[in-house]
Amino acid sequence: MQTIKARGLVLREYEAGESDKRLLVLCKEHGRMMIYARGARKPKSKYMGATQLFTYADFVLTAGRGFYALTQADIIESFYGLRTDYDYLTAAHIVAEVCEKTLHEDIACDDLLLLALRSLAHLSKQQLPSLQVVCVFLLRFFVFYGLAPRVEACALCNEAVDREAFFCVEGLACNDCRPNRSIPVSMAAVFALRHILLSPMSPSFLFKAHDDVIKELMLAARLLWNFHFDRHLASWKFI
Repeated sequence: MQTIKARGLVLREYEAGESDKRLLVLCKEHGRMMIYARGARKPKSKYMGATQLFTYADFVLTAGRGFYALTQADIIESFYGLRTDYDYLTAAHIVAEVCEKTLHEDIACDDLLLLALRSLAHLSKQQLPSLQVVCVFLLRFFVFYGLAPRVEACALCNEAVDREAFFCVEGLACNDCRPNRSIPVSMAAVFALRHILLSPMSPSFLFKAHDDVIKELMLAARLLWNFHFDRHLASWKFI
């Protein structure tokens, strides 16, 4: 039987049988994988810790028919801090659900895995507002998919946007070009959008913004999601 080693992040766990689990895991180099963990729900199971939601671990797997059976697991990071605050835990669920609902089997997506891990690390530390981290994750997610909005100038006429600004699925729009499906955004939100989308990944999370600006960023992210992905996110209702 073929043995595979995979390093991945648990996006969802399902009960199976009397004491087993099925895990949806985003794995480095392998992409989305379904893993069957026999006995993982038993109180003394050696797999209990590594098969928890949001756990990042090294897995040794045996290939089966349509799934992989877990034979060994070693935890790299559990992101324990997520479990100590409801808001941060809810934000983490959005990260996991977005990955779950947009990935396909056996397609490598290491950049998205790194983005998810960075997001969960910030949420676990609880040093940045939870919604700020979610906004950065969602906006950077569209970069990964090649759907990044243009924010350097007006996406429709290429003129500078330095006064009254609007946001649409193409990106920033000036007052003369704003389409019907757009939302007004403050210049503070414009600067935040540019920082998030034009910076390297690590510093893109690090900025200070008023709560109102973060709400504008969330509206922009939701506008993009609703346009590009016809998939309901159950986690939206908790934020």
